[in-house]
Amino acid sequence: MDLSFCRHYAGDGTPPQNRYCRICPEAACGRLWQRVRDLAASNGGEPVPLPGTRAVLSPNPKSPDFVRLQVNCRWNLPKEDFLHYIATGHAGMGRRGQRSDPRASPSCTRQVPYVQAIVELLGGMDVPDIRAVREAQRG
Repeated sequence: MDLSFCRHYAGDGTPPQNRYCRICPEAACGRLWQRVRDLAASNGGEPVPLPGTRAVLSPNPKSPDFVRLQVNCRWNLPKEDFLHYIATGHAGMGRRGQRSDPRASPSCTRQVPYVQAIVELLGGMDVPDIRAVREAQRG
């Protein structure tokens, strides 16, 4: 995880500090994450196919801090992994001892190419909501 991905991030990248985005009050990030959640729920109760992948996206009814991804099995995409990707372009797999790898997602789970497909469905990296988040992250 790239610890400098956001000027608001406080922590060393280990749990539970790697989950800081869930409590950060930055409004731009909350708006963008809400768009991801809305996208996940946009297909009339059916999962949303992610372009260029075999995965589908759906809401997580138990927590607003996650959306669900599924190919063969189902897993969660946490808010912080998505926002880390927005800042760095990285959301790769990491091992417990490799949390300092700047290409690894905060959860150390591989979220690419799925986060890229979500960004594509939102309109790309140049949409105003993503630009606002990147500005807020940089300060």
